[in-house]
Amino acid sequence: YYTSIPGSCNFETQDQEWTTVCGLTQDTSDDFDWNISNSAVTGQTHPHTDHTPGKGHRFLYVNSSTQKEGNRARITTTKFFPPSLGVCRVRFWFWMFPSRQTGVLKVYTVEEHGMDILMWSSSRNEENKW
Repeated sequence: YYTSIPGSCNFETQDQEWTTVCGLTQDTSDDFDWNISNSAVTGQTHPHTDHTPGKGHRFLYVNSSTQKEGNRARITTTKFFPPSLGVCRVRFWFWMFPSRQTGVLKVYTVEEHGMDILMWSSSRNEENKW
């Protein structure tokens, strides 16, 4: 159901086409980038499959093993969302099984004057699952 509603993305695209297909863009002022891949590329501590039902195997990830504390990888939507009263929702699945290199995943909204507003964050997922 969630993969067929407007605005959804399952990352089953070729190479870096996910930015166009999913309506996302890499922040050019961050420290490193998000990539699309399957579990075979991300190393030893990785999910064995993506969360998408069916034949999907790709997901968006950052390799935090070579980064320093405080480094950021940031993606933004390419579309503006109109203001709403509890109608707009962002739904995603994440995998952050604890390791020495696990950082903090944060979701922000940007208000009309450009101020980032923290909406949600997680520093780790207690279980080895999405």
